[in-house]
Amino acid sequence: MISWNRAPFPPYWMQGRIEIERPTADVRPPCPRRRRRTPMPAPWPPQAALIRVWRRSIPGAALAPIVALTVALAAGAAAAQVADPPLPPPAKPNVTHVALTAAGIESGDTSGTARVLVSGAITDVALAMRPVAALPLPPGAKPAVPRATEADLIAAAGFDPDEVGYLVYDLDTGEYLAGHNATRANFLPASVMKVPTTVAALSVLGPDHAFPTLVRFDGVQQGGTWRGTLTLVGGGDPVLDSDDLRELVATLKAAGLERLDGAFVYDDSALIAATSLEPTQPAEFSYNPGLSALSLDFNRVRVQWDGDIVRFVETHGTPPVAPIRLERDYNPAVRWPAGGAMLRHTFAPPGTRDAQGPVTERWSMAPLAPPRGAMWLPVKAPAPFVAAVFRALADEADIALPEPAPALAPARGPIVAQHLSPRLDSIVAAGLKHSNNLVAELLGLATTRHLEGRPLPIADSAARLEGWLAETFPWVDWTGFHMANHSGLSPDSRASPEQIVSILRYAVDQHPRAVDYLALMPARHFPKAEAQPVASRVRAGGFEPAVWAKSGTMYHGRGLAGVARAASGNRLVFAVFTSDLEARAAFDGEYLHYTRGAVRDAKRELTRARDLEHALLLKWSREH
Repeated sequence: MISWNRAPFPPYWMQGRIEIERPTADVRPPCPRRRRRTPMPAPWPPQAALIRVWRRSIPGAALAPIVALTVALAAGAAAAQVADPPLPPPAKPNVTHVALTAAGIESGDTSGTARVLVSGAITDVALAMRPVAALPLPPGAKPAVPRATEADLIAAAGFDPDEVGYLVYDLDTGEYLAGHNATRANFLPASVMKVPTTVAALSVLGPDHAFPTLVRFDGVQQGGTWRGTLTLVGGGDPVLDSDDLRELVATLKAAGLERLDGAFVYDDSALIAATSLEPTQPAEFSYNPGLSALSLDFNRVRVQWDGDIVRFVETHGTPPVAPIRLERDYNPAVRWPAGGAMLRHTFAPPGTRDAQGPVTERWSMAPLAPPRGAMWLPVKAPAPFVAAVFRALADEADIALPEPAPALAPARGPIVAQHLSPRLDSIVAAGLKHSNNLVAELLGLATTRHLEGRPLPIADSAARLEGWLAETFPWVDWTGFHMANHSGLSPDSRASPEQIVSILRYAVDQHPRAVDYLALMPARHFPKAEAQPVASRVRAGGFEPAVWAKSGTMYHGRGLAGVARAASGNRLVFAVFTSDLEARAAFDGEYLHYTRGAVRDAKRELTRARDLEHALLLKWSREH
């Protein structure tokens, strides 16, 4: 709005100046010293201007150009009013129609959705004038991350492809899912060899088979004194313990025996005894004891020493009366290499005795061995050990027996006491879970004794089981398969993934005696995949398969065979082996069992092999 100065004279600083101001569209400035007239039509043309001239400050000669300018401006304004009016501005878009069109709804739609959009339509004209943006497209699919292949996992574990073999079979669809070097019988099975041994034992002997331990008496019973020969007869019970022997003693006590006037002998002729399970393994290792039809507590004893004082410890209720001696060797003529074995074993000559009684075995300890310690000693002559314990238990029951001696002929006379082992299927379950070598060897020997009708040595018995497998599975290629013994303890045994998978397929799904072999296999638990270098490469989404499997471990040889439950619910029969035969041959040839560097490297290799097994099982179980 224009402001008018109504002072009679302008200030000194405005004299000789002209004020040109544009009025608003609907207001005409009042004329000074006149009454207000009717306002001019609005809007005024933009060219109109108000000029106020202060007469006193402008001379007459200078007023003429100003008047001429005013007349010219007025003429232009009149001409503009006479000319055609300007075109109206373009019509504004219908905001509601734009909103409905962008939402994909016709203006004629009377649904609730349309009413909601109309009620919420944009009313801001400035926003409505903007161009309508198209609806955003959905985001494109992310590129798929390639899954790690078996070859990738093998390379990540640091193995050469020729050192790894595996085979996976879907038991529910009958399809082979994966395989690599599956038919090459060039792998160390280790304790996986217990699978064919136990499958054969269950098939030949039956799941309800039990091993007897007997006491026979050939003579005359006169009250509490029995005159004659009392014989302890072993039946190859793999899990015989001191409680079972106490059961036999209690039976004799109940029969009235108080004193034996005659001979107490032991008979282990049901099987051919051996002083070790595997000659190539160190004799002092507790997993390599002797073998006999009379075996007790897995044929090992606990010993402690403090300086030169050595004593045997009662374990599992077994009195420490083994005819075994342990002494520190100070003989300067005997050489004990540094870093080597600290124990050496010898058999005492027959009839050897000392102040403590009969002696059958002697162990020598290196002079540089720790001053105090404890360990498990393997029993190399189990039968006299069992007889000595039986005599001590009889003494606890106030039954006097003479010192035991080996039987010179098969036992005769009626059975006066008997103990039966647990069922074979429960023995198999425990043997697979704890991977006990003695149990596997005794089961294998009992199986071939049943097949042949006579006992066989370990090597011959293992060869007989090879023949039984070939007869039972004629469709399998058994080329290269070799059982050096029944437990897999030998580095000379060989097997292929296909051969082991075929045995498992038979045991789990086709066993003629309806044995639930899967229920006998131990559950396998793995560490978290995220913590494993190779298993973490498999994108399993936290999935962990249920696995029942038998593992096998020896330096430079690792195996795992069993059944895995896949994400689909199907049962996957598998076998995985990793073997470095050259490294194993060097390990045995140079006898590196006590070389720290060689043992350390071999253990690291086993760690990588376990990680690879976990990764492969995750991959197969997640993808099938």
